[in-house]
Amino acid sequence: MCKTLWREIFKFKHQRLAWLAPLLIALLMSGVALTAQRATISDQEFYMASGYVGFQWTILFLIVISATSVAMEFEYGTIKQLAMQVPHRWMIYVAKFLLVLGYSSLLHVLVVGGTLILKLSGNSRIHWQTIYHYHQSLGYNLGINALLDLYGGVLIVSFVFLLASCSRHGAAAIAVGIGACFMGEGVSSLLLRSFKTLMPLLKWNPFNMFYLQEEYGNPDYRAMTHLTIQQLGIGNMVWALIFIGVGAVIFSKRRL
Repeated sequence: MCKTLWREIFKFKHQRLAWLAPLLIALLMSGVALTAQRATISDQEFYMASGYVGFQWTILFLIVISATSVAMEFEYGTIKQLAMQVPHRWMIYVAKFLLVLGYSSLLHVLVVGGTLILKLSGNSRIHWQTIYHYHQSLGYNLGINALLDLYGGVLIVSFVFLLASCSRHGAAAIAVGIGACFMGEGVSSLLLRSFKTLMPLLKWNPFNMFYLQEEYGNPDYRAMTHLTIQQLGIGNMVWALIFIGVGAVIFSKRRL
């Protein structure tokens, strides 16, 4: 497994997007920070606690990187050479997944660091010790949002890996992954409103788990999810494990 992981790291280091993503996220965050200077105090606090929208951009780049890292192996036929180097093909899948999770952690650290730097050019009347949600400081909320986004990203990455394992082209997995990221919550809400008698079961659908970070920022979302923060956290992990397991099986059984 270690050799497989090191091979994936070597290939990953030569991907242009892996190096461009942090730079693009930094530029996008800077643009939001400049715009936020003209916003109200409450809006500025929101942007600071959310990493100047850096977490959302991070997820988008992770979707693209996740889909391409899996689908491109089949699209270009390189999976044949990789399969000859490992006793079990699922090891390639797991190594790719662990690599993306490590990269996700790095991007989230960079977003938090970038937020701290961008704050220096923002409103000097707002301090990280300012009390925000749950009677906790603004800095504490930034840290919690980073951890929740990192945790919730595991579900999204596992879902995209599953899609990429089923798809012949990375573009299809990217499109469905981004669509699910933006529209999944709406689909879940529609299902829960339309089939109220099935509420006890439908509230555990995977798209409902995307509300984890939103419900932390706004507890009123519980009326939509019908789940507590703790239940959403458990649901995220359970569905992520299911997606990883199913994806690994499909990846292993897929025709070369």
